[in-house]
Amino acid sequence: MDKINKVLFQVKYQKDKNWLKVKKLLLETISEYPENAQLYQALAELYFSKKLYSKAIGAYTRLREIDKTDQEIPFKIANCFLSLREYKLAIDYYESSPIIFQELLYNKAYAYSRLGDYEQSIEIMKQLVKYPINSELPLIFLAELYFTQSNYHQAILYLNKAERMFGKQSTIFYLRGIAYSHLERWLKAYWEFKYADQMKMVNHHLYRGYGIACDKIGKTAEAIDLLLQSIKLSPKNTAGYLDLIRIYLENNRVMEAYTIIQHARKNLPASISLTLLYNQIMQKMENLSRKNN
Repeated sequence: MDKINKVLFQVKYQKDKNWLKVKKLLLETISEYPENAQLYQALAELYFSKKLYSKAIGAYTRLREIDKTDQEIPFKIANCFLSLREYKLAIDYYESSPIIFQELLYNKAYAYSRLGDYEQSIEIMKQLVKYPINSELPLIFLAELYFTQSNYHQAILYLNKAERMFGKQSTIFYLRGIAYSHLERWLKAYWEFKYADQMKMVNHHLYRGYGIACDKIGKTAEAIDLLLQSIKLSPKNTAGYLDLIRIYLENNRVMEAYTIIQHARKNLPASISLTLLYNQIMQKMENLSRKNN
């Protein structure tokens, strides 16, 4: 046992410096002590830390054969499958776990969401948030799941709860702004986006949502500035161009719409929506030219 303890000590302090050397040491020691659970535990954790999830599963499976009392092994194998995007297998192992705790519930809910089973994911997260939680993330994830069901009122309730428990955060304001936008409560959406912006959130989705809300409450100049910021942050995103061009055309600012559509055509692949919009702008420019002549 002295040798095993010495090896485990070396693993602890050398795994970040030379993990290949540590792996070799572990495999050599395992060949001498093939029934030692601590060695397999160290090997599995080493593989997992290096994102060698399939190898980690093999080590955890062998560990499970050796130590039938370790109740966390199904959870750890499930996490490997989750990292491999094998969501059904991950769920099977999470559900086989003899113990239930918050991280397991969160990961299982995430796996269900990746399979598109949002209702099951919601039910698991509702169970999770009954426990004492020390982070806003479960509440935010639950709110996002309600977005998939277009249940924006329920999403807002959980975002409000997250704010009450963990304080004001830009992500909470941003998501609430999105929810109010879907409910077409534009003034509320405007203030939520404004608070997120004041908290230094930098996100092209934020600027787009904020810009649309500004336009809906009559703040056209502010809307244009925000949509320009959105395009600057994400020049390959079509939606920002379309929203900005729409505002320009609604305000008879045809030349600015023409400038933006030209910019869009340089940065984006050809699409029916851009082509139709381009033709519409060219027709308006032609009409203006005739009127001026």
